Amino acid sequence: MKSKFNLIAASFLFITCIAWQLTSFAQSGSLDLTFDTDGKVTTAIGSGSDVGNGVAIQSDGKIVVAGYSDNGSDLDFAVIRYNSNGSLDTGFGSNGKVTTDIANDDDYGNSVAIQADGKIVVAGYGRISSNNDIVVVRYNTDGTLDVSFDTDGKVTTPIGNSSDYGFAIAIQPDGKIVVAGSSAAFVVVRYNTDGSLDSNFDFDGIVTSAIGNSSEGLSIALQLNGKIVVAGYRSLNAVVDAAVVRYNTDGSLDLTFDSDGIVTTDISGFIDRVYSVGVQPDGKIVVAGISLDSLNSNFLVMRYDTNGTLDPTFDTDGIVTIDVASYNESARSLAIQSDGKIVVTGLSTIGTTSFVVLLRYQTNGSLDNTFDADGIVTTTIGGSCEGQSIALQSDGKIVVAGYALIAGNLDFAVARYNNINITGVNTISNRAAGIRIYPNPFSKQTTLQSDRIFNNASLTVFNFLGQPVNEVTNIHGEMFTLYRNNLPAGVYFIRIMEDNEVVAIDKLVITDYMMNR
Repeated sequence: MKSKFNLIAASFLFITCIAWQLTSFAQSGSLDLTFDTDGKVTTAIGSGSDVGNGVAIQSDGKIVVAGYSDNGSDLDFAVIRYNSNGSLDTGFGSNGKVTTDIANDDDYGNSVAIQADGKIVVAGYGRISSNNDIVVVRYNTDGTLDVSFDTDGKVTTPIGNSSDYGFAIAIQPDGKIVVAGSSAAFVVVRYNTDGSLDSNFDFDGIVTSAIGNSSEGLSIALQLNGKIVVAGYRSLNAVVDAAVVRYNTDGSLDLTFDSDGIVTTDISGFIDRVYSVGVQPDGKIVVAGISLDSLNSNFLVMRYDTNGTLDPTFDTDGIVTIDVASYNESARSLAIQSDGKIVVTGLSTIGTTSFVVLLRYQTNGSLDNTFDADGIVTTTIGGSCEGQSIALQSDGKIVVAGYALIAGNLDFAVARYNNINITGVNTISNRAAGIRIYPNPFSKQTTLQSDRIFNNASLTVFNFLGQPVNEVTNIHGEMFTLYRNNLPAGVYFIRIMEDNEVVAIDKLVITDYMMNR
C-alpha cells in the first residue's frame, strides 16, 4: 500500500510540475492547431502574386481577408473568406475567393470591415487615368458586388489633382463608412450607406489636413463618442514623425486634442511612423508602428491620454520601442483585448527574409511574459512572410493576416494563435463564476460545483497544446458531472462560457490511477 501511495503521489507531483511548466499554455501565443492542422493557411488566387493586407472577423466566426491579386496584366482588389477551421468558404465567390477590377489598371485593397448586416466593405485605391484615387467596394455576404452601393458596388473618389490613397476603413454605428488615407496630406472621407459622399461631414464628405511638408493617414479608429482618430506620419525638413489627428463627428478638428487636433511625436530624430491605431474603453489612444534610427528599425507602441498628451503610466513616458531580433522590424497592426492588454503584429527582417512577429504588452507597456514566456512570438510561413493586420475573435483567439512567399510568388497568409490565460485573470468577464472541481486529479469523472446557477452554458476542455478535445453544452444549474470520455492521462484546461462570455477557466488533471469510481 505504501509503495502504491508513493507512486500515486509521485505521479501527481510530476503531473503538477508539468502543469506549472506549461503556464504559458503553449496556449497564449501558440499556433492554434485546430486552424488548418498547423495554425497557418496560405492561399493563392492566381498564378501571380497575391497580397493580404486587412482582416476582419464575421459574427459567425468566419475570417475575411482583403488585399490585391496579380491577374497577369494588372492588380485587382481581392477578398478571401475562410471558415473558422481555416478552410475556404465555398459559399463565398468562387471557392472562397473574389477579385474585382476597378478601372483596368492596378487596384490595391488595403483594409476591410464588416457591416452589421454582414456585407463586406473594402477600402484601397486604384489608378484612374493618370492618378490614383480612393476606392471603396461593397460586397454582399455571398461575395457578389452590392449594386445598392453606388449602383455597381464600387465608388472612386478623387481628392486633388495628384494621386490619392485609401489605407484604412471603419464603419460607424449608423452604418456610415469612414475611410482614412492621403493626398499629400491626411485625408478622411465619409460615405453614406448608399455610397454617396456625406454632406454633413465638412460639407462635401471630404476632409484634408496638411501637416508638415507631407503626411499620410494610415489607420483609423472610432471613439465611443463618435470622434474619429486617424494616425500616420508627417514629414518635415527630412525628419518623419508619428502623427495622430482627432476629428469631431462633423469633420472639424477636435481642439480639445492637443489644442489644435493634431499631435506629432518625434522618437528617434529620424523616421517614426504609425501604421495602426486603437482606442481603449477609457478613451486613451494606442498607436503602433516603426521607429528607425541610423542603424535599425524597431517596434514602436505609444499611448496618449484623451487630451493628446503622452500617457506617463505607459512605460513612464508613453513610448515603448522593442528590438525583437536586432534587425529591422516594424509593427503594422494592433488590437486591444478586453482586459486592456495590447497585441501587435508586424514583421522582422533578417537580410532578405522576413517573418511574422506577434507581441503582447501589459497595460503598463511592459511585455507580457504570460504570452509565450517573453511576450514575443515569431512565426515563419513559407520562404518569407509578413503580418499586416490583426483581429481578435470572440473567444479571444488572435488572427493575423498578411502574405508569404510560396514557390516564388506571394500568397495570402493567415495564422491563428491561442489566447487562453489559465489563471483566468485576463480572459474572464466581470460575471466570473467561482468553480470547485472534485476530485481533481480524477480518473473517470469529476464534479464541478459553481457559486452561481448556469443557464445554457458550455464547457470546453483543451489539451496542453490549446486544442479543444471535449465539449459539454446546455449546462444548467450549479453542479454537473464531467466525464473523462477516453481522454489520455495528462493536464487539461477547461473554459466555461455563457452568453458568449468566458465566465470560468480552470485546470484539470486526469490520471490512470483509480482515484474515483
